Amino acid sequence: MKICLINNLYQPFNRGGAERVVETIANGLIKAGHEVFIICTKPRFSKLRITNYKLRIYYLNSLYYNLNKLPKFFRLVWHLWDMFDIVGYFKIKKILQRENCDAVITNNLMGLGFLAPRAIRKLKIRQLHLAHDLQLIHPSGLLYYGREKAIDSYSARNYAGLMSRIVDSPDIVIFPSRWLLDMHLDKIFFIKSKRLVLPNPVAAAPAAGTKRPGGNFKFLFIGQIEEHKGVFLLIEAFKTIKRKYPEAELTIAGNGSKRTEAEALGAGVKFLDWPGEAAAAKLLSSSHCLVYPSLVYENCPNAIQRALAAGLPVLASELGGIPELLSKNAGILFKPADVEKLAEKMEWIINNQENLNEIITAGKEKAALFRIDNYLKEILKLIA
Repeated sequence: MKICLINNLYQPFNRGGAERVVETIANGLIKAGHEVFIICTKPRFSKLRITNYKLRIYYLNSLYYNLNKLPKFFRLVWHLWDMFDIVGYFKIKKILQRENCDAVITNNLMGLGFLAPRAIRKLKIRQLHLAHDLQLIHPSGLLYYGREKAIDSYSARNYAGLMSRIVDSPDIVIFPSRWLLDMHLDKIFFIKSKRLVLPNPVAAAPAAGTKRPGGNFKFLFIGQIEEHKGVFLLIEAFKTIKRKYPEAELTIAGNGSKRTEAEALGAGVKFLDWPGEAAAAKLLSSSHCLVYPSLVYENCPNAIQRALAAGLPVLASELGGIPELLSKNAGILFKPADVEKLAEKMEWIINNQENLNEIITAGKEKAALFRIDNYLKEILKLIA
């Protein structure tokens, strides 16, 4: 089959888990013998062009990548344009006509224009949409713990209602968590679509046993260094336990707008740039526990999936789809946005390392469900 993957970002402009999911799917499809091409955005004035290797990538100019640097009023105007971007509609339609593909898998559409699904329907191409967050319900895509009423405001309800009409109902919609499916159904999205809950895929992880490395206890965070990821909360909790366990270590691996501020606050914390896929696997295997202290409702965090697959116990906020990932004793949850509760759980883990084997084993069993080959079997049946 010839399959198009559409997502607002892709290499070399990766930011979060959605881009890694798209990359995993693309590589898996190519390995399975399918022809794949990608439509994504790039910052304006970037010199990147269509690539002509195993994977063709069409980069469309957009302000999306640097949107957070623009004034608030300008961002509002941009969002309105993005909802009805007729220019993007025709660009995507032209690419799809030229490629003559069998199916399109859409992901995050912000920056590409939300009229893209209409171009797909106009060409009568089968569409599978993969939901990643609340982007269609709220333009930020973020719902903070303690601010749940934000998506019920007058403006948010109008936005969601309008977006529901614009994106309409693709043939199939996959939700990586039941939580995300329920959130969209509550806002009357995808009523006519075939809906399926299927956790995001991860690439094959290196074999890992239940025995963790020796030496000082090493906590690890992998992800964007942003306030909503709970990085500052983690640093404060680590400072608390560091007084009692001076040999404990914390590594924060990633990039983001809050990197400098986090480094200034996190004396004694080791900071690394995003290490790349191979190095990230080594980092996971050399740590004792992944901490994922998100302050927002998340769907299916890629970092948690990778840690489970690598045999690493996970301590995470009890928010959104995270409890589904860590169900059946596959991880440890703590009350969101609570420094004391996070510090207590971190201290418990240090003092109960012999009790982590059961959690590690349950996590690895859960991770087997995320294998890319299993995932592709499901979606290829749907779009065939």
